[in-house]
Amino acid sequence: MTRKEKERLSNRLVLNFGVLLAAGLILLYVNSALRSGGRSIAYWVILIAGILGAVGAAVLFFWGRLKKPAIKNYSAVGLGLFIGCAMLYVSKLGWIPGYTHVRAVIAVYIAMAAYFIVMAIITGIMLRKPLIKTESEKITHTAKSKKKKRK
Repeated sequence: MTRKEKERLSNRLVLNFGVLLAAGLILLYVNSALRSGGRSIAYWVILIAGILGAVGAAVLFFWGRLKKPAIKNYSAVGLGLFIGCAMLYVSKLGWIPGYTHVRAVIAVYIAMAAYFIVMAIITGIMLRKPLIKTESEKITHTAKSKKKKRK
């Protein structure tokens, strides 16, 4: 693994933490909206956000697959938005007994924490791989060592 790959992995972990932190703050507002009297409006917003998240995830995934491979990684944000909104919206439908809007919010927080912990473990394992120097780094290193030997 090269230095750039290690840096990219650690940056991805930091970016995921930032996205999850922002999502957690937004979920606080969603929780207060679900606990207040405007529950029907909150569920409409959750439904629309979930649909937009699913469509956005599909568009980013296929666009990244066809044209820009780097964009494909960002489809996970839309997928996470869709899954979180689905977990919240199921509480309105009443399909699961005892699954209230409060428990739905807690379940989404737990899912977010589990995702980050698993992502951190996987990234930590990948970062432990030994560092491999690229050809340009090898050439630079050998040139510097030759200069030191001459002096």
